[in-house]
Amino acid sequence: MRQAFSASKPSPSGRDKGRRKGAAEQLLTDQALSLRARLHGALALGLTKSDGHGAKKWQSTDAGIQSHVLKAVAAFVGSLSNEALRLAPVKESISDILLALEGILKTHNVSVLIQAADVSLRLFSSIGNSVRQYPILEMVSSLSCQLSADQLRIAVPCASALTCILNSLVTARTSTQAEIWEALEKTNAVASVISALQNYTHDVHPLNYLTEMISLLRSILWIWPSSRYHVWSNCNLMAKLAQYCLSAETTVAAKILKLYAALALCGNGVMVLLKDEELIPKICDLMGKSHPSVTRIEALKLCQVLLRSPRGCNQLITSHYHPIVQGIINAMSEIDEKSLVTEGCRTALLALRYHGNHHRCFWSNSIDEVLYKILAGSCSSEHQTHEMLCHGELFNKDSKDIMNIDPYVWDILGYLSVHCNNEYLSVRKRKNNFLQALISCACSLATDITQKNSSTKFSKEELEPALRAILMMLLSPSQYIFSEASSKFLEVVLPLGDECMNILLSSLESNVIRNLTASFDCAKIMNNLMNLACLVIVQSNHSLNKRSVVGVLSTTIKECLHNRLYITRSNNASHLHFCFDGVSCCYLAEEWEGENVILFYGLVVLYNVLRRVSLVCIHCEKNLDGGIVCHDCREYYNEGLIRVLEHALGQNLSPGPKSYIAHILSLFGLCGFPSKLGAKMRSALCDNELVDLELLLADSEPLSAHAAILSVRCSKLLPSGKSLVHDVKTTYEGSRRSLYHVRMSDRVDSHALKKILEYAYAGFVTVDADTVKPVKTLAKYCHLKSLQEMLQREQPRWSSDCPRYDLTAAVEPAEHSFSDIILEAQSNEKMECHHGSCELSTPHVHSHKIVLSMTCDYLRALFQSGMHERLSLCFSLCRGYQSSGQVGSPG
Repeated sequence: MRQAFSASKPSPSGRDKGRRKGAAEQLLTDQALSLRARLHGALALGLTKSDGHGAKKWQSTDAGIQSHVLKAVAAFVGSLSNEALRLAPVKESISDILLALEGILKTHNVSVLIQAADVSLRLFSSIGNSVRQYPILEMVSSLSCQLSADQLRIAVPCASALTCILNSLVTARTSTQAEIWEALEKTNAVASVISALQNYTHDVHPLNYLTEMISLLRSILWIWPSSRYHVWSNCNLMAKLAQYCLSAETTVAAKILKLYAALALCGNGVMVLLKDEELIPKICDLMGKSHPSVTRIEALKLCQVLLRSPRGCNQLITSHYHPIVQGIINAMSEIDEKSLVTEGCRTALLALRYHGNHHRCFWSNSIDEVLYKILAGSCSSEHQTHEMLCHGELFNKDSKDIMNIDPYVWDILGYLSVHCNNEYLSVRKRKNNFLQALISCACSLATDITQKNSSTKFSKEELEPALRAILMMLLSPSQYIFSEASSKFLEVVLPLGDECMNILLSSLESNVIRNLTASFDCAKIMNNLMNLACLVIVQSNHSLNKRSVVGVLSTTIKECLHNRLYITRSNNASHLHFCFDGVSCCYLAEEWEGENVILFYGLVVLYNVLRRVSLVCIHCEKNLDGGIVCHDCREYYNEGLIRVLEHALGQNLSPGPKSYIAHILSLFGLCGFPSKLGAKMRSALCDNELVDLELLLADSEPLSAHAAILSVRCSKLLPSGKSLVHDVKTTYEGSRRSLYHVRMSDRVDSHALKKILEYAYAGFVTVDADTVKPVKTLAKYCHLKSLQEMLQREQPRWSSDCPRYDLTAAVEPAEHSFSDIILEAQSNEKMECHHGSCELSTPHVHSHKIVLSMTCDYLRALFQSGMHERLSLCFSLCRGYQSSGQVGSPG
């Protein structure tokens, strides 16, 4: 019979505990029990309670005892299995071991420290993520203090042990992470690691010294954002890391790639990395087929972090898109290596979110064929793939194969489609029907949501990406993709007739309107809206009750704007959870469609319902000469939907929802993106004192304007500087003022031109139904693309930015300037001016009275008092040109 470790007899109230403890000990082997008894015998030599009471603490400074304990610890830890680590007696022993190690690591005996460092590493390697069950704060401090040890046999295992601990804290509570970071700061852990990396010399130090310090620094950077500044701001360290990455073997390069990925969680870190002209080609090279899979995966993961934001993506893709795309395609083509394919797909997904020449490169590398082969699976030969392609038998495979279809494929297909044009499709190397087959597969999978009697069973996580891909294909600028997706989608839903749409609307209504006092089924509402969006886009002749539909959608949007209806994509698509469990900081950008996808899909449906309406009131169905709502019903929407959307347009929303809100309002005649600066500049239209331009019209009186504003906001209304007619005009006050004259074409409608001027000055204009056509024509001529698209009822372009009201270009150096005032600083410094023929050498800015007077009451008063043309003062000009804190923003 096995002897229990505790000699004390359990109290009557603790009998159950004693039985459980005894049962747990019986699960240990005889050897483990013997080693445990030996361990506690050794621990008793130095682990005691202070003054006989309170918490236990290591008291012995005797090197012999310390060494004896460490040997006992090493033997006991080496005997433990994963199952044994979960037993209560073992956990008690580990807690005592940690107390002993904390004390022993503070000794000055080098041989004992070497032994303690090795034992610490062995312990934390064994217990893994269960380290969070123990109090490790003091242990972290003890290990951290040894990072700067002269003996590498101490520093290296301590660094490795710390890495094991920190890797288990990635998902720990914020309070726990804060305590650990405080301990690392007090012991100068980051500075010690940086010093080690900067002083590393390959002919003096072993390679594992470098790799372990890199791994530790990566773990710190991954969890604590404040640590990243110490790395990316250290030019010497960054140069050293780049040197190691460029010249060292692939194992070291892979470690540094992981460190770079952690550093790139900071936007400033991204910019520093992208400035290195030699580093990015090296990363692209490490993605190549000649390198081991583990190195290629780390290179792909680093690219993923760099591609998170538009800023990083633009800098990385613009100059290096060809090797990056090639590396991604090569990874996605390794069908037999699932991890490599997955990371390739993830990288492609992030790169394709933004438009650019890299899309053309993806198509030229037959991305459609690569995606189809991922769906077909590695089990399919070239002949089998061809047979499935010809006969549409992809979904006739075994159910176990169907369930492995990667949702990344649908996201990639969606982004490819929504940024595609007909030119991209023409560059494909192999003209085949892979793309057609992909579209057909997506439609078959997506419409499974709407068919109750579907024979195939897919999870929501597979259905959502496929349905989203269909919607993005229906929003594609490529006529081929739109036509194929429309026809395939209609093939499935047409047999259901209007019943399908009515079922979806009924479900949406019951979930949104009838459940205002209950909890919402957000996932179901999202799927209903996505299906409705697809149906409304492809079926122009649906017999919907517009008033009822608009009412349901209006309620949905209101609930979203009040955050009562809310769901993100990641809530319903777990494949997106790869996006970096490290803590991000600086320059993050959310998806174009925003976080709350219910709001976005609701706006898409509403816009596509309303844009189909022609010459009939959506509320009372009265016939109209133009517009979508009659005069009698206008007030109803002014007080309801329009007011809600106008308020939302001023909120901090993503570009996608904001664009659709603006397009919906344009259907009611309210066109543009209001801004604070635009509201101020609107009053300049009524200013006759500072005008310096007259637009001469054949059918009406001349229109006054300001050349400085039009040169930035609507330059097509101005001819070249040499062609401007310039004369002098006497004002009613007797002063003489220079004027430019521009004669407009006889075909320009004066009312339309007034609307264009209002839009140019304010960024927002009301366009009545009877003036839509001439305003649209003039907007096209003036290259006011946003206004033109609204009046033409076009879909907002995916990933397009909302127009920004920004006049800063007016103060930039130009050969022909409309500046009428110089702001000169009181300074003895010298500057070279490139503004026309200016010869001033003191710091100054060429500005415009009209902008300054509209944005600053003080300066307006000075101008009206007859101040000198050259104003000598220190002045922050950006404020006036970019709207008091709202730097050119539409809101």
